[in-house]
Amino acid sequence: MDLKEKIGIHLDQIKQLKGVENVVLTQRDGNPIQSAGVWFSKDEIFNVSSATSAIFNVGIHLHPNDLKYILIEGKKAKILIAPLNSPIHYSLNRILQQQGILDNKHEFFIAITAQPNTNLGGIFLQTSECLKKIKTTLITSGESFKPPLVQFDEQRIQSIIKGFNVKENENFNFKVSSFSLNLSENISMELRKVLSNFSIAIPDLKYAHITIEGGFIASKILKNTNDKEENLDNISAMSYSLFQTANRCAWLLKKMNAENILLDCENSFQFIHGLGKAIFSTEMGKSRQRLGLIRLIIPQFSNKIHSLIKRASEIQDQRSFDIKTMLGELIIKG
Repeated sequence: MDLKEKIGIHLDQIKQLKGVENVVLTQRDGNPIQSAGVWFSKDEIFNVSSATSAIFNVGIHLHPNDLKYILIEGKKAKILIAPLNSPIHYSLNRILQQQGILDNKHEFFIAITAQPNTNLGGIFLQTSECLKKIKTTLITSGESFKPPLVQFDEQRIQSIIKGFNVKENENFNFKVSSFSLNLSENISMELRKVLSNFSIAIPDLKYAHITIEGGFIASKILKNTNDKEENLDNISAMSYSLFQTANRCAWLLKKMNAENILLDCENSFQFIHGLGKAIFSTEMGKSRQRLGLIRLIIPQFSNKIHSLIKRASEIQDQRSFDIKTMLGELIIKG
């Protein structure tokens, strides 16, 4: 039994969990390695792997040393992305690093697609055990299994495709509309008030920001941290990019929109909530926070922010002009 077959067995253990639909082991550059679960078309194999790779890389950039997993949630599914080099497996990671099999660059990750009502506790527990088994398999195999080049020839592509269950392609079209959102002074003040109340409700809050198209901050608040302010613009842009890529990944996998994202780290949580034409992103420490309680608190504030963003959008739509009418008036006046 070769290395990929052994890895496939471990992936299949996760697939056996109730509600889990698909599990894919992928390298950081987007190269798919092995899969267990529902069938993919040839295009989906690489599209899904590249999309989850982009999400994973942004997550690692935001939290380079302590990212445990990324959870994307929508109406039809939950998508879990977990690094193979998880910080919770310190001793095993050290062995791998000493043998040159794994380093601290997070070269491998697992992407799991599950039904929306799936028990996350079971998935997290089984995923952690699976990561250990895969890393142990790498150690005992004696293979370096280093990432390949990003370029693939036809033979390499066909080899990858054979490792997946392949279905027929489905044709679909969808449109993405662009926008430019302007906030009135009144709405901006109300947004700042919501963030101020949010900071009171979350004792270990590090920062929170509301970001519109392009990653531009519409409103923000920083608390208990001085070194983040100069980096908050970059964090905002990356968080917005992560959410947009998660939207693409969710569409590729389940034809759905991503609603919220959780980045679980060793010492903090980062939440990103979609707000139509904006996102609400916040990071907080874990010392005085419980995940279940936070999940109840955040929607109360994100809903208020969403209504304000929606109001701003409606006001802007009322002020929009008809280019044909404007050109007609220019001709008449001329």
